[in-house]
Amino acid sequence: MLRRVLPPIFRDLWLTVTLQAAVAFIMWIAAIAASSPLPAPTMQELVEHGDRLRHDEEKFPQSLEEALSLYRQASAMQPGAAAPYIRIAEVCLALGDGVKEKDKSLAWYRQGEHAAEEAIQHQEKSADAHFLLAANRGKVVNLLPFWKVSPTILADLEKHLQQALALEPSHARANHMMGMVLYRTPGPLRLMLTGKREQVEGFLLRSVESDPSDADARLDLAQFYKETGRPAQARTHAEAILAMHDSSSSRAWIEQYRPAAEQLLKSLPTP
Repeated sequence: MLRRVLPPIFRDLWLTVTLQAAVAFIMWIAAIAASSPLPAPTMQELVEHGDRLRHDEEKFPQSLEEALSLYRQASAMQPGAAAPYIRIAEVCLALGDGVKEKDKSLAWYRQGEHAAEEAIQHQEKSADAHFLLAANRGKVVNLLPFWKVSPTILADLEKHLQQALALEPSHARANHMMGMVLYRTPGPLRLMLTGKREQVEGFLLRSVESDPSDADARLDLAQFYKETGRPAQARTHAEAILAMHDSSSSRAWIEQYRPAAEQLLKSLPTP
């Protein structure tokens, strides 16, 4: 009503002042919002963000390194929590597997070994922590000269795998590693183990039954059947690898396991 009775020049002036006031008010609100600190992420939020990055294979290895940074921040926020250390050990294992330089792999595996030890200190009854300690430590051992390896290391690896399986009998990767430790350990060193070679098939079968998408375990099972004179079973599991569409690690499936399965199939006698 006021604008209708004002002369045109005053109406224009009134509109200009009104717009300037509105702009000033918006800028004031924005300044207050910018000056107000955002709430710091919680440990759980850091872990969840790291988990999303960890599964982003298209940006490997950068995604894993970014996830590792978040997990380390989370571990500093709550030093008594095992979850961040378990994830650190997991990422270090993957990064060690993903680089070709021996020294870099060894450094990653050592970090993973230490993180898994820390996780066990905070949560002794964690199957994942015991498995990841055995996995990272086993990788370290494989990269060291034999004179630097303690003769008791196999018993130590077996102990942690046994603890993992006692806590979680269906733990796919612990079953896989246990089967391969029992299968690949040379004769003289088998005296250090309590498990028997006759148990190998059972461990490997439990592994692929627990995680059918684990191409790594299925490939080892196929190789085991080939080497023990059972080509039909070897063929079944090699073909299952080729048929996978939801492998637990699609990048590794494409680059490593699918070609290996194809090569294994070519080496088998024609049915």
